[in-house]
Amino acid sequence: MLGGLGALVISQNVAEIGVIYGVPFARLLMAVVFLYSGQDKLRYWRAGVSEVTELGIPFPSLFAAATITTQLLGGLSIATGIGAAFGAALLAGFTVVATLLGHRFWLLRGEPAKREFTTSLEHVAIVGGLILVIVESLRAG
Repeated sequence: MLGGLGALVISQNVAEIGVIYGVPFARLLMAVVFLYSGQDKLRYWRAGVSEVTELGIPFPSLFAAATITTQLLGGLSIATGIGAAFGAALLAGFTVVATLLGHRFWLLRGEPAKREFTTSLEHVAIVGGLILVIVESLRAG
């Protein structure tokens, strides 16, 4: 059995391992959804522009390009840790706006409203994760 000192040493070692490996891994997990979406919209440009057009946003090609740029640059900054706080803030703002424009559950009824509401809550969770990336990046300096 470990005494108090042994348990403390193990606890500190686990915490150090979590910081060394866990934080970068968590950042990568946060980034992957944006990196995938950005490259997918780039590869299937017309579908991405069509998605923006369906939302009724003016200048759909410009907004599709801005979306791709935001997702790829923000995702890369989070994944690499280079400018992670800025990238996470950019993606958090983007996610809030995209959720409000693309998942307007309050205009729907029944199952479609439930699906869009669930998607909106998932996006809220992503924003929460992005805020944690910001806080951790600023704390680490």
